[in-house]
Amino acid sequence: MDVLRVLAVMVAALFVLGAPGLPTVLALRLRPLTALAVVTPVSAVLIAASAELGHLLSIPWTVLSPLVLGLVLGGLLWSAGIGRRRSRHTHRAGAPEPVAQDSAEHRVAAEDADDTAESGADTEAPDARTADAAHDTEGTAAPATTATAAATTSAATTTGVPETALGRALATRRGRAATILLGLAIGGGYILLRALDMMGGLFRVNQSYDNVFHLNAVRHILRLGDGSAWTVGGMTTLPGEETFYPALWHQTVSLVVQLSGQDIVLASNLVMLLLGTTVWPLALMALVRTGTSAGPAGWLAAGALAGVASAFPLSMMSWGVLLPYLYSLAMMPLVLMLIVHLVRLAPDGEQRLTGGHLGVLMPTVFGAVALAHPQGVFVALVMGVPMMVWAVLATATDLVRRRPRAGIRLAVLVPLTALVIVVGHDIWYRFRPMEASAAVWDPNATTDEAIWQTLTLAPNATPIWLPLGVLVALCALAVLIGSRSRWLVIAFLAAGALSVATRSLPVDDLRYELTGNWYSDNNRITVMLATAAVPLLAVGLDLLLRWVARLLPVLRGTAGAVLAVALCLAIIAVGYFSPSTEVSKRYLEREWRNDNLLSDDERALLLMLPEVVPEDAVIATNAWNGSSLAYAISDREVLNTFMSFQAEDEVHLLNGHLDDAQEDPVVCDAVEELDVEYALDFGPEEIHGKSATYTGLNEISETGAAEVVLQVGDAKLLRMLPCRGTDGSMNG
Repeated sequence: MDVLRVLAVMVAALFVLGAPGLPTVLALRLRPLTALAVVTPVSAVLIAASAELGHLLSIPWTVLSPLVLGLVLGGLLWSAGIGRRRSRHTHRAGAPEPVAQDSAEHRVAAEDADDTAESGADTEAPDARTADAAHDTEGTAAPATTATAAATTSAATTTGVPETALGRALATRRGRAATILLGLAIGGGYILLRALDMMGGLFRVNQSYDNVFHLNAVRHILRLGDGSAWTVGGMTTLPGEETFYPALWHQTVSLVVQLSGQDIVLASNLVMLLLGTTVWPLALMALVRTGTSAGPAGWLAAGALAGVASAFPLSMMSWGVLLPYLYSLAMMPLVLMLIVHLVRLAPDGEQRLTGGHLGVLMPTVFGAVALAHPQGVFVALVMGVPMMVWAVLATATDLVRRRPRAGIRLAVLVPLTALVIVVGHDIWYRFRPMEASAAVWDPNATTDEAIWQTLTLAPNATPIWLPLGVLVALCALAVLIGSRSRWLVIAFLAAGALSVATRSLPVDDLRYELTGNWYSDNNRITVMLATAAVPLLAVGLDLLLRWVARLLPVLRGTAGAVLAVALCLAIIAVGYFSPSTEVSKRYLEREWRNDNLLSDDERALLLMLPEVVPEDAVIATNAWNGSSLAYAISDREVLNTFMSFQAEDEVHLLNGHLDDAQEDPVVCDAVEELDVEYALDFGPEEIHGKSATYTGLNEISETGAAEVVLQVGDAKLLRMLPCRGTDGSMNG
């Protein structure tokens, strides 16, 4: 039975993450991998937009809203012809008309002739190449300028495996698809196994502070039939004082619950796993496939190594638990991909995004990242601005070398980069938390330790693992020497610098200036490193394999492909058996495998509540001991939905004195006014070492104010007894 429940949620989650954006992606006529990668952020923006439209127009919240909006947007884009692709054989300036091919082998090669151009960024014509471009990851030879020549060499230039059966197989669409699917299977499978081991099961409740809000916020949307971010923000405020809260996570999960008919906990866990095991690896592979000239080994590695940095995505599945931030960062590689195409650091070829593509995808993907969690905008600025500055410098170098159109590109890039810097500076300072609430996390390493932790991709406050650091350094060096994708190193250095700062800087003004946008939270900041590190490893590994294959011709065939897979598995093993992974694993498991928030007995009682408590009843609860999860799990109204909240004076009165209802007429009147009919007593022990925060619930069964009607272990559900109000009449 559990298997059917999981399948129902899985199908619903895949539908919600993909179906709304599918018409738009089809209208753009994107390449398959790019389409798969961007369909989730497109769907996400449509979900968020339809939630706000529904709020304004009083349209009930269902999956039909984003689906209809997606159909409208897709239809408009299709009618506008934005996605019409350029001719396969005229995407390069001055390319001649193709020569007809008769054999099946030549037809396959001609289909991929465009991929031979993926040998360097900003390459406009073959004669624009210089010696350094010749060493790009697609091979050492300049691309052929006719389809006939391309047909002769496509297997080599596209796959790095010249004229072998494997090379010809990888040069086909099926071969490329198989490579990408294998990378996704390895990387996604590894993350899934580690996540399930961390969680202890798909049905478990994460025992962290934030999870109370996230689960209850989903229920709040479903109960009100309103998915607006203002509705979610209003869950913990006084009526009429709603505030904005980034609600994309909660909107998405609420739709999955609606479609599947299953509980919120399972839906939340499976959406979390899909983001980490599917959306994240696909985004990494799309970045490497379209933004660099890496061959199949690189695409494979980008997906397979998606979980090699233990900090992400696993830590965001536990720490906090920061599910909206996980959502945002899972799409972050696509932000880098779009920046690379915008500033023309991406190689020419069929994978290159057109101006029409960028015009649609940039606001869409950037919007999805921001709506999932605003701190994703700061992450994009940290890596994106240095990449744009690098593009300006690279284009200026091209101008000195008198490369075609370099002057035009530079004239566009300089003001664009300046504009981004100015706007980014304003965003950085305008939207960061106040200093009093930002410097709440202390450093935990010396500067030297922080540098080595960053280089070895060690999660926050974990040991250094030199073998992984050597590999990172080797791949970075390979990219610097042999690829035009040096922007990968720039992005890694930018993220790495912030990682070092948050781990080591003392609590002062400088720490706040650099890290205050993330509350100076070491965990939030160090995880961004994976976005740059995984593509750097993938492209570097691709280069190293090509160089070795030149020395050992035997590796140019099947042996080379086997070696690529074996190396990916070996790197995963190096990361898995590192001391940093072991320390991180123990810490992450602690957030799932304990009962600090909700014990098994308490969970069992909550599951039984719908059989006892009427739908319109209000239950007095304590968010600090997990009883407020009756809102999410039992679908019953609770007095307190979260630890931090605004409420009427009567609510605070009951939190402190509900057990005095038989003795204090004022308390009795508050019980009547708020329609509190039941109370949950989960004992005095609370999360974060607290105890008995809401004293009015601790002795309620002993003072005669209520009677026990349901008990599982020490967890009790009590019914309020009639009491006498201030006017002398009996209430209840």
